[in-house]
Amino acid sequence: MTRKQLFKVNKYTGAKTLIDADTGRANGIAFGPDGYLYGCSSEVNGIVAWDSKTWSKKILGEGTKSNDIAILDDGTIFYTDPSTNSVWRLEAESYEREKAAALGWRPNGITLSLDQSDLLVAEFDSDTIHAFPIGKGSRLEGTSSAAFKLAVPSNDEGRLDGMQMYGDGRLLSGTALGLQIARPLDDRLSRPQLIVIPSPEGRPRCNYVRISPDGKWVYTAYAKDVLRRRLSLEFVSSGR
Repeated sequence: MTRKQLFKVNKYTGAKTLIDADTGRANGIAFGPDGYLYGCSSEVNGIVAWDSKTWSKKILGEGTKSNDIAILDDGTIFYTDPSTNSVWRLEAESYEREKAAALGWRPNGITLSLDQSDLLVAEFDSDTIHAFPIGKGSRLEGTSSAAFKLAVPSNDEGRLDGMQMYGDGRLLSGTALGLQIARPLDDRLSRPQLIVIPSPEGRPRCNYVRISPDGKWVYTAYAKDVLRRRLSLEFVSSGR
């Protein structure tokens, strides 16, 4: 049976507190500028918003599947829908839904560039992270471009999933090969352009990556557990 639970984990003790026993199979989650936690809940065909003070919840933008989510500082929400090869947009405050992008490939992970001028969308079955310019009114405009290229296994199915930008423009992404750290395609620095950290001890693909708010740890999620690694001083210093 698939569990659909949401927990809060104490960063000091590791103690877990159950927040929601039935999230509607929530997948990607992100905090918005209003303090709500937003999650892609495919079973309810919408986005669930939890009040981080009371943990009461409401459902927004009903009518679509969802997988991963990114939220602008103004509250605009973008999320991926692999079932229809789409990216959807929810207007800040009103949560009115519109299709932001119709794609010829299956999207999965989604995040924002550091200055929020681009929406980054992972092409799940390939090696490419696409950048979509964000224009006036926090809407996508213009044409997308390939922003990052990642390593793929011999079957060419990269399984590009949850990702996060680092402070110096590097991208961390969960993939079929494990955690990958990539520099932008137009980065002309002489340092290595791609680092692949295999999933440890035979775990299947990495599907989510996040750096802790204090910048000391990187967390990676797998099918059955979440691991963390201490970030080296060299890695942290180069991202400042």
